[in-house]
Amino acid sequence: MRMSRLFLFLFLAFPLWLQAQDEAHQPRPAVQARLADKALLLDVINTGQQFVAAGERGIVLTSGDGQQWTQAETVPVQSTLTRLAFVGEQLWAVGHDSTIIHSSDAGRTWSLQNFEPENEEPLFDVHFFDDRNGLAIGAYGLILHTDDGGQSWQQAYMADELTGEAIDWPDVEQRAAVGEDDDDGLEEDDDLYDSAADFDRGCYEFLECHLNALVAVDGQGLMIAAEGGYGFRSEDAGQSWESFRFPYAGSMFGLVAVGSEILAYGLRGHAQLTSDFGRSWRELDTGISSNIMGAAVTGSGQVMLVGNGASILAYDPATDQFTASQNQLGNDYAAVAVRTDGSLIVTGAGGIKNE
Repeated sequence: MRMSRLFLFLFLAFPLWLQAQDEAHQPRPAVQARLADKALLLDVINTGQQFVAAGERGIVLTSGDGQQWTQAETVPVQSTLTRLAFVGEQLWAVGHDSTIIHSSDAGRTWSLQNFEPENEEPLFDVHFFDDRNGLAIGAYGLILHTDDGGQSWQQAYMADELTGEAIDWPDVEQRAAVGEDDDDGLEEDDDLYDSAADFDRGCYEFLECHLNALVAVDGQGLMIAAEGGYGFRSEDAGQSWESFRFPYAGSMFGLVAVGSEILAYGLRGHAQLTSDFGRSWRELDTGISSNIMGAAVTGSGQVMLVGNGASILAYDPATDQFTASQNQLGNDYAAVAVRTDGSLIVTGAGGIKNE
């Protein structure tokens, strides 16, 4: 009798369990938040027509002046959004759960293009060459391509698309042989790797590097900043890639084009500059040791960078000098956008701030 009752219970409960599992992998629409502009916001951009910010719980905000913000009417997910991109009035946002959402009305309403929470692969950046061709990058070497404006996405990994390398691997092999520990820039991965050599093997040999940020240069050129001092570049719009190493072994969190040069920035206040598409780099002295997380270029060509401890830096390419302000008790900043008058809109752990 007990077995019959148990069988009956399982028979009745199993469909409900399947339904719960299915619902757990379905996106839930973002809700209207009274203090949305105070939420964790990880990106802000200036489209030339307006400002757009995005962050936790699927929050997307738009503003004409950077002072008054309006939350998007409909966003199909509550996943954290990490990065924004635009072509004209077409907008895309990517984030956790391999989320990709799209807006065709300048950010007022959004539709879902990709959502795969079961893969546990967040997306960290997105770029569109035009309104049809683009790519998104993220954790564990994930790359998604589209040629139809995001209606469909083709999944690949850096391991599938890497065709060349420009790395001095004997040095890595030597580090692996002696088990040399490297405390410079690898503390973020201490829970995964016992030594710098192990990190090198995990990141390159298995090509599971998190791809943190990308920048487009010269039409078909793309560069990716990854973790652990790794980078990747493409000269054919991301169809094939070559690996390289930054001079600093820690993670780079962002890239920004500065005229004909590319500035990489990241862990512990490190910044590096290249004028030959990453074939050689020059390390810069930022004057800070906090992580740098976001950047934007002003109309005069200065680079404004923001990061942890309320850091705000200005880099002047003409003098090759940084000026910095910082408040270690302040909120961590994640992104920055520049108004036409040169003033800043900063987003991060405390929401939106005007500087």
